[in-house]
Amino acid sequence: IPAWPPRRWTPPLSPDFPSAFDGYAKLFHVVWLAAFGYALEAWQVSAVRHILEVYPPGHRRAGQLRFRQVVVSLGRQNGKTEIAAAIGLWALLMKAAPNVVGIASSAEQARLVYKRTMRAIRGTPQLARLFKALTETRGIQTRDGGQYEIKAAKSAALQGIPIDVGLVDELHILARALWFDLINGMGGRPNCLVVGITTAGDEGSELLLHLYEQGSEAIETGPDGRFGFYVWEANAGKIPEDDDELARELARANPSIASGRVDLENAVTEVRSMPATDAVRYRLNRFVESVSQFITAAMWMDNFVREDWPAGVRPVFTIDRTPDWSAATVSAFGKRPDGRIYADVVASLVRPTQGQLVELAVQLNRDHNPQTFGMDSFTLRDLGRELELRGIPTTMAGVADVMNGSALFYSKLQQGQLAHPGNPIMAQQIPLTKRKDSDGGFKISRQASSAHIDAVMGHVIGVQLTDNLRDNALQMF
Repeated sequence: IPAWPPRRWTPPLSPDFPSAFDGYAKLFHVVWLAAFGYALEAWQVSAVRHILEVYPPGHRRAGQLRFRQVVVSLGRQNGKTEIAAAIGLWALLMKAAPNVVGIASSAEQARLVYKRTMRAIRGTPQLARLFKALTETRGIQTRDGGQYEIKAAKSAALQGIPIDVGLVDELHILARALWFDLINGMGGRPNCLVVGITTAGDEGSELLLHLYEQGSEAIETGPDGRFGFYVWEANAGKIPEDDDELARELARANPSIASGRVDLENAVTEVRSMPATDAVRYRLNRFVESVSQFITAAMWMDNFVREDWPAGVRPVFTIDRTPDWSAATVSAFGKRPDGRIYADVVASLVRPTQGQLVELAVQLNRDHNPQTFGMDSFTLRDLGRELELRGIPTTMAGVADVMNGSALFYSKLQQGQLAHPGNPIMAQQIPLTKRKDSDGGFKISRQASSAHIDAVMGHVIGVQLTDNLRDNALQMF
């Protein structure tokens, strides 16, 4: 791929190789302009050409697709959906009655590519005439009996289905068996293809690790291999301290930056504000550990202030306990006049009972008129119910809240938007708190952490609540 090459890729059989996309390139240029108002970028066209390389005249498989499996890996927000949609549309046009299947870890993710393909068709009336049905849920159907459908991420949904082209999004979170179900669906027929497009994963990404290994072997094998592998990635899995070097690494992992479509200076600034693990994985496109340190002690102390609670501010209290009830922490949060969130531990209990926590909450509610008491809906469900029965404002935080709160807590610390007086419990727990990556984000993990993190969990919930709640003292009803 001459213009913006991947760091690792399967070279073509010849510099001027033929591609099954060549006869469609001008059409797709018109379609994308009509449907979206822009054309596919040069690197995207080049990538599709490579993916759809065919054997040259004189070869025993002349005219057939070279690859049976293809993996494309690059940083987020580069236009992966455009590449997959182009292949999906090509698949619907390439032969009579094709069966195209889209799959991802979730139906919503798989529909991103599907909807892009459908929009390309709808946006071009001359092209739309070739199709009998274009629906959100029942598939795209061609007039000659072909179709493009989204299938559930379950092996049962793929059993016995003949597949001409399989499109897989975000391989790093897909079950390994599903990829091979698609491979089996090709049944040895020529001109069938399964394409997976993804970002890097972690050590738990079993399927993607296997496909990376296959891809490396394919590069070494040479022209006889039928596995296409195209990986845009940085040279190393760490964030360079020098901005110029970071810019070069970002360009290696993100062809949209190398092409000039994405502003390089903005990209460098965004990476500097991200958690290092996320920046390495999603922007440098390198594998990371699935469990890593949440924040450093130095980052926590960068938000230290020698000030007391901001006067006149109604607090948000949080309560969290250790899994074995050996300790519990009560913390308070409030917005300062400068917009920073003040956070502090106000009580630490050893081997508390639920009754003691209820009594403490009643006293705090009476003395300080808080906006709410926040707590984990899993570990303190019964306490939350008891406080609600007593008329005390209570907010229960679920898994999504902890995930959002973890990202927000990190962001506030990174930007210097938190203020704390240096409580020793937090100073002890912060370096021992681990984050665990999950689909679409990360959260702090009690199980992965090397010590109890009840104070940190309370801070994650408290910062999230304080940032979202407004003081309602002046509201009229």
